[in-house]
Amino acid sequence: MVFCRYGYDCLRADCWFEHPEGRRMDAGSHIPVLLDESGARQKNAQVLIMRNDTGSFRVLLQLRSWDMPVMPGHLGAVGGMRDARDLDSSVTAVREVFEETGLLDVGHLPSAPWRLRAEARKGSVIPQCFFKFGEGAHVDWWVLLLSGPGTFVAAKDSAECADISRMLPHLPSAKLAPCFGHAWMEAARVPELPKSVELMGGLQRRVGEAVEALTARRFRG
Repeated sequence: MVFCRYGYDCLRADCWFEHPEGRRMDAGSHIPVLLDESGARQKNAQVLIMRNDTGSFRVLLQLRSWDMPVMPGHLGAVGGMRDARDLDSSVTAVREVFEETGLLDVGHLPSAPWRLRAEARKGSVIPQCFFKFGEGAHVDWWVLLLSGPGTFVAAKDSAECADISRMLPHLPSAKLAPCFGHAWMEAARVPELPKSVELMGGLQRRVGEAVEALTARRFRG
């Protein structure tokens, strides 16, 4: 029998590896989380972080720094380039989310490094689900549905973001997020963004696809 590298922290219902320390989901407590990494490729990753506010989804949007060589000053998702050490895009997704937003909740995901998993136990909440819902030629698209507002700490790569507060009047229903350069916006109102706001290519379509994927999986609580 091969030991699971996640040990007690393994959250996969279909994991057939040995768990020498037991496993959270085998310890009598139900964990409402879907972790679907099937189809993850060794590609770049973009993540649409969402939360469910009284039946409507909100998406976390990032204003990219004006000094970025690619899409400066554009509104987009969280994500970035694959690191040579990343096994696949799920690892890239988790790493980029933590580095750019400081979201501790991703530390509960199997793709998180052990140091982040240990830090996540200090008070963050296990996400409802995390799965890949789309892909482009060079990027995999992931959606992360939080089990609440999210627990944020200081982000490592906050310099890659710009001050989004000045843009709020142009973002329907937007509210500042705890992480610099980010705002929560009603996903259903993303198509209403004015043309004066420069967007990451395909952002509006991807937000719609993510909502459809979440709705299809019946994650509404």
